[in-house]
Amino acid sequence: MTLNEWIVNGRVGISSKTMWAVLQGIETSGDKPYDPDDFSRCYKLVKGCNILQEDLDKISRTLPYWKPYIDNWQKLTEMYEQNDKENWVNSKKIGMYELMQELRTESDLIGRK
Repeated sequence: MTLNEWIVNGRVGISSKTMWAVLQGIETSGDKPYDPDDFSRCYKLVKGCNILQEDLDKISRTLPYWKPYIDNWQKLTEMYEQNDKENWVNSKKIGMYELMQELRTESDLIGRK
């Protein structure tokens, strides 16, 4: 799927729209994912559009407050996939929400520039 097909047909939220805008070269202040549901839309964008690490790196360079999320993308992906595999029964046990709150705090300290 292309980025343009995704923005029209995909399941989008403000954080995934932010990623899309940066990758399209559109200036945005956007927002970050706040919880596993927000991350799920970002994850589906990355998987569905074959977003590469260099693309993720562009997001953290363009919007520095995304850096904690991009730096932990692999871990978040592993947690998301494990939770999804288990139908989110053990999501609190696995700790994805808690990790995302830590990343949010770190991101807030960076702020928007």
